[in-house]
Amino acid sequence: MARRHLNVAKEYLLITVGCFLFSTSLNYFFISNHLAEGGATGICLIMRYLFNFPISITYLAINIPLLIIGWKFLGREFLLKTVFGTLCMSFFMALTSRFRGPTDDIMLAAVYGGLISGIGLGLIFMVDGSTGGTDIIAILINKHFDIPIGRVLLIIDVIILSVVALIFGKRIVMYTLIAKLIISKSIDYFQDGYKKSKEVIIFSSKYEEIRDRIIKDADRGVTLVKAEGGYSHKYLPMIFCITSKFDLNTIKNIVRDVDPEAFLTVSDVSEVLGKGFNPLKRK
Repeated sequence: MARRHLNVAKEYLLITVGCFLFSTSLNYFFISNHLAEGGATGICLIMRYLFNFPISITYLAINIPLLIIGWKFLGREFLLKTVFGTLCMSFFMALTSRFRGPTDDIMLAAVYGGLISGIGLGLIFMVDGSTGGTDIIAILINKHFDIPIGRVLLIIDVIILSVVALIFGKRIVMYTLIAKLIISKSIDYFQDGYKKSKEVIIFSSKYEEIRDRIIKDADRGVTLVKAEGGYSHKYLPMIFCITSKFDLNTIKNIVRDVDPEAFLTVSDVSEVLGKGFNPLKRK
């Protein structure tokens, strides 16, 4: 129970940090250099540029109907994270509203703004959080059609930015699209790269000791597969293990300590579903 509470606290901390990074980037890079945005944030910026409405208030107003959709289709846990993320985002938008970083090189603003915004959103999506807005639509599509969230957001943003081009001109949209491409790639890195696992195959005459050490020290399950040497024709169990990239060094050290003569291969696994990893059933 304590471990579960710690994981929940970690998730909400990452959402908070992500909201702060995104809000800082929005005020310091986007608004300071009159860049646009996509999604609900893009609408907030349009309202600010045209009528000087506070983006924090507009953001909350836009998210009310979208939060209702999120509750109806994605459940209570998602709703709680989304409400928290939306409130955090609105709070940090107001808190960082005086952060300004105007520059003569709008390209730099687009690149750095896109990078920091992408890191912020990536942290949020990494723990299945949301900041509301079109994030809700993107996550819904991701859950049902397995299309990367970053790609969905990019498509939605292109549509919205096409409307922005009619109001503010093409130049601002061109620079904004560069930022959006960087944001999309950053989000996909956190969605796929961070959770990417490793497949480990080990051949050793001391397979029993290695198996026991991996289960005990690395807290990972293993599978023994009957294998036959192509040259020796001797049967020797092969140790098969799927682990996170953070536990990979622990397994390597175990094999190195037990049997320095062991044969070990490591491969990337793009996705792992099941007990101990991402749930196989949809939430």
